[in-house]
Amino acid sequence: MSFAVSPWKLVVAAVIAVIAAVAALLSGITSSSSASPPVRWVPVWTADFAGPANAPLHSADWTFDTGQGVFGNGEVESDTDSPYNVHVNGDGGLDITVLWSGNAWTSARVQTTRQFSPPAGEQLMVSASIWQPDPAGALGYWPAFWLFSDGTWPEHGEIDIMEDVNGLSEHSGTLHCGTPVMGPCHEDTGLGSGLQACVGCQAGFHTYSVIIDRRDQSDQQIRWYLDGKEFYSVSESQVGAAVWDEAVDHGFSIILDVALGGTYPDTACGCSAPDHTTTSGGTMVVRSVAVYDGTAG
Repeated sequence: MSFAVSPWKLVVAAVIAVIAAVAALLSGITSSSSASPPVRWVPVWTADFAGPANAPLHSADWTFDTGQGVFGNGEVESDTDSPYNVHVNGDGGLDITVLWSGNAWTSARVQTTRQFSPPAGEQLMVSASIWQPDPAGALGYWPAFWLFSDGTWPEHGEIDIMEDVNGLSEHSGTLHCGTPVMGPCHEDTGLGSGLQACVGCQAGFHTYSVIIDRRDQSDQQIRWYLDGKEFYSVSESQVGAAVWDEAVDHGFSIILDVALGGTYPDTACGCSAPDHTTTSGGTMVVRSVAVYDGTAG
């Protein structure tokens, strides 16, 4: 296998892509309060997807979650560590591809090996530039970018930064917390924005972000952004301090995956997905992932 682009150029391209995505995001994000002081965003971590096209993801930053139905959402694919399902793309990004082998669906789910904690009295932002999969037949596709913690679910929290289903060119953000059935977080659906229009999200890269804001210790917030524009928020006062502390005030790992079938696609379509119309080969492309601490500046 030969490659036309040298490794150092791939690294430079990846860095430029990250800087461009971050600049667009930070210039667009607006404070939730006009009286809030300006925020200085300090980089904590940036993903490195450098490497030649179609090469396996080999990085100490990431681990593979393999198997079928790992998180109990009813998805039908088996998640693998095969480069056919997950590989760097030669342009500084990561491709996650759903494939039909003739008798089974496969895909991939990757998770950071470290966790990121929102500092007390400050903010944590997690952001990624993603091109949603756009196969000819997308019924059952479930791309996602989310945060997950150790411990029991949903008590110890899950923050879904971007989810879309069935190729709708939509997106949603959700906080899972509290008790497994109902409770203050309305499980098992969670407190979510619901699917919202995401024009062009299957035709190009868009930036999906979440900010965990711990500046107001009496009423912390989580805010969701698409391309720097806030579209949803949840406050500590909505669920109570005890539930919030257990679900939010700790470290989270970052997960990227494309599931197939399961509760969310089935609920959205009122059907059982995937079906005979679902097409193999849909790919979620991740151009950058980055984490920042926000301090008064």
